[in-house]
Amino acid sequence: MSYNLPAVIYRLESNLIVLESCKSIGLDVQPDLAVEAMTKDSDNTEETREDQINVQRGMGRNYERLEFLGDSFLKMSTTIALFSQIQDCDEFQYHVDRMLLICNKNLFNNALELKVEESIRTRAFDRSTWYPEGLELLKGRQYSNILKKTHSLADKSIADVCEALIGAAYMTTREQRDFDLAIQAVTKFVNHRNHRMTKYGDYYGAYKIPEWQSSEPRAVHYDLAGEIEKKMGYKFRYPRLLRSAFTHASYGFVYEGIPNYQRLEFLGDALLDMACVDYLFRKFPGADPQWLTEHKMAMVSNQFQGCLCVSLGLQKHMVSMNSMLHKEIADYVLNITEARTQAEDEAEAAGLGRAAYARNYWVREKRPPKCLPDILESYIGAVFVDSEYDFGEVQRFFDVHVLPYFEDMHLYDTYANNHPVTMLSHVLVTDFRCTRWRLMVSETDDEDAEFAAVQVVAGVLIHGAVRENAYAGSGQNAKSKAAQKMLDRLKEITPDEFRKMFNCTCA
Repeated sequence: MSYNLPAVIYRLESNLIVLESCKSIGLDVQPDLAVEAMTKDSDNTEETREDQINVQRGMGRNYERLEFLGDSFLKMSTTIALFSQIQDCDEFQYHVDRMLLICNKNLFNNALELKVEESIRTRAFDRSTWYPEGLELLKGRQYSNILKKTHSLADKSIADVCEALIGAAYMTTREQRDFDLAIQAVTKFVNHRNHRMTKYGDYYGAYKIPEWQSSEPRAVHYDLAGEIEKKMGYKFRYPRLLRSAFTHASYGFVYEGIPNYQRLEFLGDALLDMACVDYLFRKFPGADPQWLTEHKMAMVSNQFQGCLCVSLGLQKHMVSMNSMLHKEIADYVLNITEARTQAEDEAEAAGLGRAAYARNYWVREKRPPKCLPDILESYIGAVFVDSEYDFGEVQRFFDVHVLPYFEDMHLYDTYANNHPVTMLSHVLVTDFRCTRWRLMVSETDDEDAEFAAVQVVAGVLIHGAVRENAYAGSGQNAKSKAAQKMLDRLKEITPDEFRKMFNCTCA
């Protein structure tokens, strides 16, 4: 027992240091979660285990999984706060405002103010160098205390720990369906005037119902609400809010005095993301963050959401003034319906029954028009607002309509490999050994762009220069298209040709 005492004391000391740090911040986090959130066990913890450097064994779980969870809650909470307080800006401005709150630089600076970095655990117990502080070593080799009191932490690592602490706060009170502690953690780490909330009720308290939402609905709005209630089971208090969820940007405000779905889509995207991440985190407690991220990609992808939108028949209620868009939707509906029918036929032929069809039939189909996943997310946002910010309604939507497609997550083990951005990262880093590259996104009003309604341009930067670019209506689509163009360009290039072509000097 005496031989184990130093390790026990070291572990207790780590726990006390972490808990003292959480107490100084004002977060009453569950002890084991607090230690996990503040444990960094390698120089590059964010990488896969085989790629990590200077791994410290025996430290227990590191912050990666909680950071994955906390990142999503941070995104959701700041999104709700911005939606509630700022009602007169477009989706792009929302993204900009949210980035100011959740960016690593802001989290890092606020973490330094709170002295979080002083308590992050980065070294495992070492029996050969450990000695109780305050006692004089009478015999044996004396080790410098400098190594014990200093550690190397990148700015991003400290920001990641902030997100992990948000995740730890969320899990501490999750069983009580209480978000307040996690909201307080967000407020402390973003430290911004646009997020001063300390309890969940503050979000809806900050929302002022706009006149267009509460105005007397027309007959067409009541009809829409009735149809959606029969189809989805939720009865809207504000039919005009529901109409907004199905109003395309091409359908002007002047017609009904109702804004388009962009604001609701911005909100619904963050809500659905949180529901998916919460499910994956709890369902797969042993899964590493890379596996969780790759499988979340399938759940929140435009491919799946477009398929689900058609499956629910929501596209039938969209109003727009773009005839080409309606043709694109009709083509996609035909293709995805045929794919489902084929999957049902295959299940029946295998003797399983048509209802046992493979739920990943949508993976093989082309990407849907962007408006389809948009109206799915905007519908979720509309339900959330109409229910006075009841996240339980979002959870019910997820359980009833999303989860059946992902009961067997192994169907999507290779989904991320087919995503252009993921594939580009793999090709550049693994095949060409290039680390100086990135994808950039920017708003544009270029009238000569390849699409009429361009909002965003994405560029692939390699060693400081834009090598490929693409335009689209959203940053996600633009990045996918730019990455695919770069992949096509790299197919016939050897590593030596790559280095010469792009002046790459990466080792």
